[in-house]
Amino acid sequence: MSSVHETVIRILDDVQQHGLTKILEYTQKFDQVALRPDEVVVDVMTLPEPHLNPSEREAIDFAARQIRQFHQATKPSSTKADPAPGLHLEERLVPLRRVGLYVPNGQYPLISSLLMSAIPAGVAGVDDLVAAIAPKLSLVLDPLWVYTLKLTGVKTVLRLGGAQAIAAMGYGFENFEPVDLIAGPGNQFVAQAKQELFRRSVAGIDVIAGPSEVLVIAADIGEHEARVAALDLLAQAEHAADTHAYFVSWQDDTAGQVKSLVQQYTKSHVGPLGRIDWITVPSPQEAVAFANRIAPEHLGLIGREAEVLAPQMRTAGALFIGWLAGQALGDYVAGPSHVLPTGGTGRFSGGLSSRTFMRRMSIIETNDNVPDAFFQAGQVLAALEGLTFHEKSLKERLQQKTSPEIAP
Repeated sequence: MSSVHETVIRILDDVQQHGLTKILEYTQKFDQVALRPDEVVVDVMTLPEPHLNPSEREAIDFAARQIRQFHQATKPSSTKADPAPGLHLEERLVPLRRVGLYVPNGQYPLISSLLMSAIPAGVAGVDDLVAAIAPKLSLVLDPLWVYTLKLTGVKTVLRLGGAQAIAAMGYGFENFEPVDLIAGPGNQFVAQAKQELFRRSVAGIDVIAGPSEVLVIAADIGEHEARVAALDLLAQAEHAADTHAYFVSWQDDTAGQVKSLVQQYTKSHVGPLGRIDWITVPSPQEAVAFANRIAPEHLGLIGREAEVLAPQMRTAGALFIGWLAGQALGDYVAGPSHVLPTGGTGRFSGGLSSRTFMRRMSIIETNDNVPDAFFQAGQVLAALEGLTFHEKSLKERLQQKTSPEIAP
């Protein structure tokens, strides 16, 4: 068992058993912040209206409009079907009641992550949103957070970060009700805590969001396209030292061109950068196969010969086609959420959307006109599986349905 897993298990168990006492202890230990019990939960409505400069406010408002517009346009709807007389079926999509959003708060306030999770939840119909934001400045002193919280409809803030924030949202504590689902990206401790709460059936989760990834496929490119390809690789690599970027091409001169630009851009860079792998493949089809096998969080196609491969891409968290469609555009203002599956999980899961915050409920409604064939076939299948009372249940219904006293 890894040290990360062991630490997370201990934190979750302690919070489950001891509540706020342990939450405060872990906050002081990991964040070096000594919170009083009455400082943990903040009612957003009680915070004073923030003062932002016009350019900041306009940028946040612009991003919020684009994100909300996209998720309203793609929000799924309930469906109905009447496959036979007397049988009415529905797939009803019901918004979750209470959702927790984990929002990273490191060196800079990642308000984009709040926009990208809270807005889809609101579009889905969730009306009780809680945001966990690691304690730094008092929220009153951080106008970017306050403005974005109010804009997105978040009602409550937990001034908590790390696995203890996930535990607090999942198990609840004194005067704080647990949530039904936890969404949002975080470090390996946060990701592990979310997965463990899901394993314990304590709370649902959105995606498994680990270290950031990008895979760029480029071919037949000019100087301007090579520059943005290099910057796309570096834009993901700058997230953290454990991020992973891939550059894939079947043209040696293209790979050399982009690699040279990466070296130029990083000559004076200070700070950690993730790993960049340079992959040369023999053909475009090999590039497609490699990308679908990796299932990267972000997949960029740059250059005419690469862009025509888009219909064959099946597993990326998000697909960016064309030299203007960089990952940074998707991270902030394009519209789809930037909370995406990583670590190959794009092979079987998608990114955060309004669907994340809904649950599907089947509805089966009948009247006396249901054809006998449904009950007859059901009896045969129940008998094949040795489920006697299933068979009797269907047989009883059929007998009563066809009896002279009840039959229409």
